[in-house]
Amino acid sequence: MVAPRAVAVVGFKAAGKTRVVEALVSELTRRGYRVGTLKHTADDQPLDKAGTDTWRHAEAGAVSSAILSDKRTAIFLKHAMNLQRTADALGEVDFIIMEGFKTLDIAPRIMVLRRPDEVAKLTTGLEIAAVEIDGKACKVVGIPTLPLSDPFALADIVEKNAYPMLASLSCKACGYPNCREMGKAILQGRCETEKCVKYSGEVVLRVDGSTIPLNKFTGSALANVVLGFLKTLKGSEAPHRVELDFEVRNND
Repeated sequence: MVAPRAVAVVGFKAAGKTRVVEALVSELTRRGYRVGTLKHTADDQPLDKAGTDTWRHAEAGAVSSAILSDKRTAIFLKHAMNLQRTADALGEVDFIIMEGFKTLDIAPRIMVLRRPDEVAKLTTGLEIAAVEIDGKACKVVGIPTLPLSDPFALADIVEKNAYPMLASLSCKACGYPNCREMGKAILQGRCETEKCVKYSGEVVLRVDGSTIPLNKFTGSALANVVLGFLKTLKGSEAPHRVELDFEVRNND
């Protein structure tokens, strides 16, 4: 599966981020893309509606619950998940549009501004556009400022500049000091996303949904050990891609 391209819509509270996400999702969907969304909130608010069956399950002590219908599935968890793992849970999508995540540095960003003084507070160097809401123009040097009424131009910018989320490791395996600097290089056309350890084609180790960087020697050694075992198993003598998934159990 091709990794989905991502973009974050960032701004302070009540700036109009949700309206921008709605407009962008609608236009990208109209163009035939499958779009998933992620929203970040600082509020520890209940995710399920009080009184529903799944809410009652949780109140009774369930740490997770799900509800399925012929067309939809909803899962409620009583624990946090990291961004990478949550993005994977969105399934097969072409774009991931994130709302919030002001400190995010693993994807390009669209700024939604209320006042000019917010530019310096939000800028990371990964911005690809700014959106003005209700005529509140806050021009940003070096990137286009678009009205909310022009989602077509905004979607064009996202199609051109969005790239898959980086690994969020700042492991320097790509040759850059951190993910933010690699992202800047991608936007400037000086680097490809494939240089990120997450997409490099090398051995990738994921623990609890987080990617753990491996150098070439360690990755090769781990792969050779696994392949050695596979050669002894009928039906797996000549594998093309290997995925090993197991739960660590403490036997204290």
